[in-house]
Amino acid sequence: QILDAAGHVVRSYSSDDRAPEPDAGVDPMAYNKVCQQTPSAPHCAFPLYWAAPTPFISTKAGMHRFSWDMQYDPIVIENAAPGEPATGAVPHRTYAAVNSPWAAPGTYTVRLSANGRSVTQPITVRLDPRVRSPAAGLAQLATLSKEMYAGAVSLHTDYMDARALVVALQNLPGADLVAFRAQVESLAPAPVRGARGGRGGGGFGRGGGATASPTLESASAAMLSAAMAMQDAEATPTSTQVAAAEKARTMAAGVTKSWTALSTGGLAALNARRKAAGLPTVTFRK
Repeated sequence: QILDAAGHVVRSYSSDDRAPEPDAGVDPMAYNKVCQQTPSAPHCAFPLYWAAPTPFISTKAGMHRFSWDMQYDPIVIENAAPGEPATGAVPHRTYAAVNSPWAAPGTYTVRLSANGRSVTQPITVRLDPRVRSPAAGLAQLATLSKEMYAGAVSLHTDYMDARALVVALQNLPGADLVAFRAQVESLAPAPVRGARGGRGGGGFGRGGGATASPTLESASAAMLSAAMAMQDAEATPTSTQVAAAEKARTMAAGVTKSWTALSTGGLAALNARRKAAGLPTVTFRK
């Protein structure tokens, strides 16, 4: 795990993570058969000789090297298609771009946990000495990027909770659930298979067009898109980028308010009516 100066985990890797079988970076010929059967599979949109072997943490005895890409944990999007590859593709050494911001310069801690023990080591991420952007602008970049990313993560968690509530509602009898479930699904529609999950953050399987009402996932996508738009340079955010962040913040506030009202007051009222009628109440992961 990589922890920031406040002790919050910003990136996690585990030996439980496994490389896909086959791995495009190890056996592109075998992976080509995967692409023939499932064209939307990761790596299939790009030349297979670009792909680097999937990195993983080995549990074998001996010395190992593992690199942190200096980005936050990506938001895992269900049914998302692969993102764009990194700029400057190198044969057999190209990794797909991660849909999360870069870690800001500062002090971090690496924590390695194994067999019930943990050891730590401090590291420092330093700013490229060629950067001449003003300190105030870099501070705004770091703060705004982190705010947008944290909001995107929180909204995506709410979306997963809302989908769990939809499942719970499907398994219970009662006509009173129909209207309530429709309200939940209006905030958390089922993901669209194959939506792209690249650096821009657009789509992400959120469903609905540009004129559709905001949902938990579209608001999450807007916040992540605002964060990712600022990741191409260590520079003061532009007025357009600041405006996009403000728009995403407003959208997020609205859907969060709707979801909170629905998942607390609305659900409590529904369960009170069902309990009085002798029907099973609704519970879900949250």
